[in-house]
Amino acid sequence: MIFKPCNRYLLVNKREKESNSFIALPDDFRSPDKYEKVKILATSTDTRPEFSVGQEVVVLSHMVEEVDFGHGTIYLVLENHVVGTLKESEL
Repeated sequence: MIFKPCNRYLLVNKREKESNSFIALPDDFRSPDKYEKVKILATSTDTRPEFSVGQEVVVLSHMVEEVDFGHGTIYLVLENHVVGTLKESEL
């Protein structure tokens, strides 16, 4: 099944954080990090500025929405929760 975001949403891939903790945490535990780097997998056609698939962006981590509708978990974020884009240094 292919998911196509609408209404200024971006479909993103969250980086899995490695956990070496000996303390058991609930599955829905969220990291206290304020910002998170994600990779764009798909975009809505009405996003401004125009984002591209494969682009890495920084988002407010608490605004990433986790959606599971029976076909696996996907992550969505509204375009206005993107605080910046990342690009490899040209030096």
